[in-house]
Amino acid sequence: MTISCKYINCPDTHFSDKNLNDRIFPDDFINHIICGDCSVVLKIIPNSSINLIITSPPYFVNKSYENTWTFEEYSFLMNCVFKECYRILQPGGYAVFNFGDYFNKDRFYEAEVPSVYPASINYFQWGRDVGFDLQATRIWRKQFSRMSIPFVCNTHPRPIFDYEHIWTFRKQDGTGKEFVNDRKKSQRAVLGEDWTAPAKLQNHEAAFPIDLPLWAIDVYARPDDIILDPFGGIGTTMLAAIEKKHKCIIIEKNESNCKYAYRRIRGQEI
Repeated sequence: MTISCKYINCPDTHFSDKNLNDRIFPDDFINHIICGDCSVVLKIIPNSSINLIITSPPYFVNKSYENTWTFEEYSFLMNCVFKECYRILQPGGYAVFNFGDYFNKDRFYEAEVPSVYPASINYFQWGRDVGFDLQATRIWRKQFSRMSIPFVCNTHPRPIFDYEHIWTFRKQDGTGKEFVNDRKKSQRAVLGEDWTAPAKLQNHEAAFPIDLPLWAIDVYARPDDIILDPFGGIGTTMLAAIEKKHKCIIIEKNESNCKYAYRRIRGQEI
């Protein structure tokens, strides 16, 4: 099956502009790149219909696509997304979130010197509020030699963020049982030391390396699983799903990112 790209409310493209409310699951979702607000699109996906979620939400670190948000707006979005992810995930399913900590700069609390606000405070609360168990916490250790050094790290005894978090939430199914696909990979708590793909791509300022979703699929996916990325970016999760021969849905609000993701994926088959 060739991956297709179906845009929502984008009649100026040569792709389908099929209305969101006219879409039927699964045919109008699986192996599609859906251009739309995930807090809206997720509501159309049926209960317990997704097997695995892999995503890297906005970090609220003043990137171009989030620099107009207040923290209240950002937190409202994330609460909505966690709620919908829990609803659509099958019982016993996993949701893998990649995120980084926040540089404070008086955004969260008054501080005398450059400080940090740990994003894990919010992620734990967002997950627990909707019913998720926090199944595992891991660290993505970036390659320090490839990173630029912020000015603040030269003028203060402060480390650069050469790490990010990879947390896995699980939806309870009443069995108390889990499966293990790859014991060696699942037992590692620090990831990334042997990853070779670049993280930041020229066409997206916050892309994660394809090694991350490939790892998550190896650890948490079963054959014929449907994988979802509600913050699809430029399609990295779908590329990983194609490589691993899984069905995939990605949702992305930015139309340019959707088009670029389609160009990356076009011609590959699943």
